Amino acid sequence: MYLVTFRLDPGEYDSEFHELNDGIQAVAEDMDGYLGKRTWHAAEDEEVLVVYYWDSLDALESFGEASVHAEAKRRWTEWYDAYEVRVTEVLEAYGSGFDDDPDPSA
Repeated sequence: MYLVTFRLDPGEYDSEFHELNDGIQAVAEDMDGYLGKRTWHAAEDEEVLVVYYWDSLDALESFGEASVHAEAKRRWTEWYDAYEVRVTEVLEAYGSGFDDDPDPSA
């Protein structure tokens, strides 16, 4: 499994942002290999972390080639003050009390 952590400092969102963001999510959900996402909001500031779960690097790379994703990458300065993306391969996961769903709140 691969995790993509999208860390952002939000700016001002407009209707174009929401349309593009909804389009990105729809593309991800329609792709084989997309497992879900989780979002966290920092209590001390406006920073947001969104973690996307993918079953393979191939699935993630296919998503990265989507035109809606490329448009969002091109236009990030319109809506974010800063952002960072980290791709991580999960080598092991364990614990107790959570089910296997990557987004238990959904």
